[in-house]
Amino acid sequence: MKLYYFVTLLATFAFACKPEPATQPPSDPGTPAPVAPEVPGPPASDPPNTMSGEPPADPLAAAPTDPTPTTTVASATDAVTAPLDAGPAPTAPTSTSGKEALPPALSTKIDARCGNDPGVGTAAKPFALKTPEGKDISLASHKGKVVLLNFWGTWCKPCLKELPEFDRLYRRYRKHGLVVIAIATDTEPEKVQEFATQRKLATKLALGGQQLADDYESSNFPFSFVIDARGQIRGSYRGYKPECAGKLEQDIRTQLEQLAKSG
Repeated sequence: MKLYYFVTLLATFAFACKPEPATQPPSDPGTPAPVAPEVPGPPASDPPNTMSGEPPADPLAAAPTDPTPTTTVASATDAVTAPLDAGPAPTAPTSTSGKEALPPALSTKIDARCGNDPGVGTAAKPFALKTPEGKDISLASHKGKVVLLNFWGTWCKPCLKELPEFDRLYRRYRKHGLVVIAIATDTEPEKVQEFATQRKLATKLALGGQQLADDYESSNFPFSFVIDARGQIRGSYRGYKPECAGKLEQDIRTQLEQLAKSG
């Protein structure tokens, strides 16, 4: 009898201590429950065979490699382009005739007394001579150009000072229509060519000009003429006069400007 009560008491105690199941709050039937996205896992692979006694293969070492190096070639569209608002590139100044304007003068000191020696307003005398290389050169072949005609000789020390200055003018204005012809009284080309090589002259040279120089009846050497595109002498400079360099360049520039307007 006592055993019966003991068992009954034990069963009652066990029933009283049993925890109640947890309850969840009712879900809203209008809102579907969130579903966690499926994350694909790595494919199942066979476990390494440890029974063969060999260590498992390294997956990185087993991965195939491409032995051929890749080369990236830049396309034309990869080139750096100027900004859109950079504006047009600067251009050389132009004259009113639309041609490129003359560069600034080398000499700015102008002596109005220069350039008025005998010969101004007359036609330049025609000639046909030879260059040191044996080629023909004439005044007629340069018609339509502004010509600085210079008479000199290798025996004339002032001439050797003046001619490189004229060569500098020629390099500055030749693309605008200036031609410099230096006629030497020398008949042999060796000394003339030697001087021209030493001074790196670009000026056109002629030989055997003594008779032509005599025709101009000049008692001074060197002497030079600025001749316009029609063959008229516009500036006459007899003798070596460094103080007249500015006026001679001005005479050249004036004729070049007239040439640009007429062209």
